[in-house]
Amino acid sequence: MNVMGNGTASSRTQDRRFARTEKAIVEAFLKLAEEQDPQKITVTALAREADIDRKTFYLHYDTVDAVADALLKQGAERIVEVLREESFFERGTVDTTEFFSRLSVTIAPDLARTRRMVKHVSADTVLSKIEGPLTEALIEDDWLGLAHMGPYLGYCVSFYTAGLLAIYRRWLLADSEIPLEDISSVANVAAFYGIKGILGEGQAAAREAVGGSAQEGQ
Repeated sequence: MNVMGNGTASSRTQDRRFARTEKAIVEAFLKLAEEQDPQKITVTALAREADIDRKTFYLHYDTVDAVADALLKQGAERIVEVLREESFFERGTVDTTEFFSRLSVTIAPDLARTRRMVKHVSADTVLSKIEGPLTEALIEDDWLGLAHMGPYLGYCVSFYTAGLLAIYRRWLLADSEIPLEDISSVANVAAFYGIKGILGEGQAAAREAVGGSAQEGQ
């Protein structure tokens, strides 16, 4: 009698059942989110829609918010993969303008395609979820050429990613009239030169990037 073989088969069956239940929960959440604000969805309603009991729900998620959070995280990871495949990053350089442009185009379609609750989800929320996966991708592929930083690599890349997304987030939420190309160029200078670079050696590049607008404003 192949006890080990039977145990493996049983484990696979349980894994498939677990995956099916989790998928049912997600689909139920998306369906309910089409009809109401996700913040108002209850565990009872979600379990009923997924045709499971509350106890089964809690085997998968702690709260309804955890379902939404998992969906946002998965969507953000897919966005990062799209950006990763587009080769915006080459060792030691970043095409910030193209990166920002592609990010703008990718966020809405991805949300609309993978989460029908898009009308209830802000782009700012998605950006906050992108930061982690993007930072890990930059570290893993060493796009910034900082591998020599050793134990400080993660800190340096985190600083870069947070700054880049912070500039984009502010531009996005402020509904600024500044062209994306201009803000991208300034972001590039800030990311690679830092504050001292903007004030000193990066100042000329920043002024050139915005078409001399810094000089005109003086």
